[in-house]
Amino acid sequence: MPELIRLQTPDFEFSVWANDISQRVKTYHTTVANRISSTSNADADADADGRVGTLNFCANTSKLSYLLRFSPPVQLDNINIFPSNNNQQSNIEQSNSTEKTIEATPKDLVDAASTDKCTEFTLTSPLFFENTQYQFEWVFFGEVTAACLTHRNQNVNDAFRFSTEMKTVRGVVPARLTGTINTGNDVGWLRLPLFFELNGKTHTQHIAFEVLPTKMALHQDLPTMYQAIDKVYPLWRFSLVEKTEQDAATSQQRGHFPLMWMANFAVLRERFEQGLKVICAAPHSRLQPTITNIKAAKLKGPLPHKLAEQIKQDFANGQYDKRYRMEKKQLSVDTPENRFIKMAVERSKRQLAEFETRLRQSNQAPEHQRLSDSFLNELNSWQQPLQKILSQSFLKDVGGCTGLFRESLVLQQKTGYSTVYRVWQELKFYLDIFGSQSSISMKSVAEIYEVWCFLCLKQILEQDLGFELLENNTAKLTQNDFFEYQLKDGFAGAFRFKRSDGVTAKLAHEPKFTKKGKSIRSYLVNQEPDIVLEVTLPKSINPDSGSSEKKQFIWLFDAKYRIKTDKNRFDDSCEDIESIDYVPDDAINQMHRYRDALIRLSEPLSSSTASQPAKKSRPVFGAFALYPGFFDQATKQNPYATAIDEVGIGAFALLPSQTEQDYSGRQWLVEFLKVQIGIMPDIQTRQANETTYSIAGMAEKIYVQEAARIPYHGMHQVLYTDLVMTVALGGQRGRDNSYFKGFDQGTAQWYHLPQSTFLQKFKQHVAEEIRYLALASTSDIQSSTKQIDKIWPIKRVTVLPRYVFTEAQAGKKSDSTDLYYLFELGKPLSLQTAVTNVPHRPMKNSMKLTTLTRLESVTEFSGVEKVYEEAIVL
Repeated sequence: MPELIRLQTPDFEFSVWANDISQRVKTYHTTVANRISSTSNADADADADGRVGTLNFCANTSKLSYLLRFSPPVQLDNINIFPSNNNQQSNIEQSNSTEKTIEATPKDLVDAASTDKCTEFTLTSPLFFENTQYQFEWVFFGEVTAACLTHRNQNVNDAFRFSTEMKTVRGVVPARLTGTINTGNDVGWLRLPLFFELNGKTHTQHIAFEVLPTKMALHQDLPTMYQAIDKVYPLWRFSLVEKTEQDAATSQQRGHFPLMWMANFAVLRERFEQGLKVICAAPHSRLQPTITNIKAAKLKGPLPHKLAEQIKQDFANGQYDKRYRMEKKQLSVDTPENRFIKMAVERSKRQLAEFETRLRQSNQAPEHQRLSDSFLNELNSWQQPLQKILSQSFLKDVGGCTGLFRESLVLQQKTGYSTVYRVWQELKFYLDIFGSQSSISMKSVAEIYEVWCFLCLKQILEQDLGFELLENNTAKLTQNDFFEYQLKDGFAGAFRFKRSDGVTAKLAHEPKFTKKGKSIRSYLVNQEPDIVLEVTLPKSINPDSGSSEKKQFIWLFDAKYRIKTDKNRFDDSCEDIESIDYVPDDAINQMHRYRDALIRLSEPLSSSTASQPAKKSRPVFGAFALYPGFFDQATKQNPYATAIDEVGIGAFALLPSQTEQDYSGRQWLVEFLKVQIGIMPDIQTRQANETTYSIAGMAEKIYVQEAARIPYHGMHQVLYTDLVMTVALGGQRGRDNSYFKGFDQGTAQWYHLPQSTFLQKFKQHVAEEIRYLALASTSDIQSSTKQIDKIWPIKRVTVLPRYVFTEAQAGKKSDSTDLYYLFELGKPLSLQTAVTNVPHRPMKNSMKLTTLTRLESVTEFSGVEKVYEEAIVL
């Protein structure tokens, strides 16, 4: 395990090891370079239509820095950095200066004094990445008797072990603290709060570094995802304790959210306490009138002339016990400003106490022990200064706060009061004004990416496919025992949509398909795909059956925050996984599992129908992984396009676009859904029957796709069970009359048609689905047209060269090598009313696809209703 960093301070030596990260560094730089290129193109096109340009990510990229942060500032005596296994050293030597931030590179020597203390150290290359295991070690120089990490996450603390100093025959082994952390899917700032006891004194030293994602731009893609999630599920993404923390983005959501309040209080706490100390040292007071009623004998000092005359008159009248109203002004701390300060302290103290009590209770269960004792003790320590303030004697004379009825210059300008007032306003309206000064944990980036993909599909349905949101059945956000927002019972049935053409859609997140499912069932193992899109076409009358039916189609999507990194022995040798982003193999295998496991039942099973099994079918027309691959989707083809077309399994790269008008990150997915579901038709320019026809065509478009027509071996799969092709008989020139008599008398056994003629009209696969031929022979009434009076069942169809046909099969012999369809016919069915006026020159004018029911209901060929429009060659 190669070493990455080694730095020395007067108290310890800190080292970091990891497995070879060169591939992750290369992937990260490729990701950043791709973002620079795409952003440059977006900015170049922004002025053409007056759009606002994107964030200047290109300019910001030149300022990218990879920092080690220290708190409190630390004196660095020596730093060794080992990028790409090339040892280079930066030495910090002595000079005289004050505390400052030191920037160093592996190529340059940075000179500073031993008395200097730095808060940041800049690396020239990223070293810390997601899903990577790192080993950390502190080797102490003094007699350290105890050392540990005091991270909020107990799992992080448990990963470290302290060894005291040992004396051996070979020498002294210094005390050390060693541990391993796998960053997983947590990105952002990972802080390592070190606590150790040296020579009887306690010391703390925080070292922090930023864990970077390799598959997306941390400061470009993630904020875009956060913004999309916050619009629908505000505050869901925040977590109480994870390995890493991020700067919390500004949100417009109002209301009380304890996690955010606590995160902001942690940042503002020192300012809050400092302002309170100033107030306690010099509390504000003002002269306030005091009214008392006392007897004349107790009056002291000079009296107002009017009051003296009143007393003199009362004495003359014999009234010696009368009380007189006296008004005096004296200094008092019971002012509106002090009432406000008392209220702010009491509420902050109460809020923290509630946090601590509830978190300690939630953390007691062994399976829920996420929080470290150091974090809970830290919450308790925050309350001690506030309790000390409340015990101040001057606050005992201060009453309750009933609100501020006017602006107070004391709260706005006086030292101490203005500090507390500003802090309180930030705590009160933290969701609007805290900016990026607070740091709070987020849910893992894998969870973020999954929910963002779900909302991205919702946006595509609304903005690109013309659906309108009808119903939002998402469960309301509720807080768990750790003050985190969760969705009760998941997202099942989250959104329902409808389009003006009657097509409806349901978008669900993580619905569960179980053995007891009534409409869709998983017979063996419960299945829970990330995203399910179900599209239902409006009811239509099927003229073949006379029944009303709905057609439903399901597509599954699974968000995978992973990219293939290792090529297996079965991969194509030309597959370049280093320069092209592929989804991992197991993600594709999971798509096959989903499609095979789910079975639709024709109707819900009930006690009355238990004796007759329900009809089963496979409802999933495609299962696709969504992954953060980067491509120029406007100019390149999806590497999974062929598999999607052939078998309905594959993947779509999905990343946030640069602007709202830019579809570069989701273009492949948008185009796929447009082909499957279509876009909203222009009702104003279409007649009602045309709209209905487009709905039928939509179903046929899905059924006609290659992936939807794959049957089990030895079986055939057709869309229409009584599909009929109308076509005219060939010309009589050169053919034996007995050939045509066979069609007139109903004894014919063969019919042939040039494959080239068929393919000019229909797609090739249709030849195997045709069940009947409606052959048009010469009309008895009009020789220029033909008529259909018989319908011939097809026993078998083969493709053979023309010279193979016998004279009985084709009416004459031929030496042509052109391919022909040879239909073997059964006994014909006679129509009660012949279909007349069938054109036959050229022959393709007589070719239509229809059904038996439709053909029986017309008498003119022009009235024959066509079906299977998607099988027609345009």
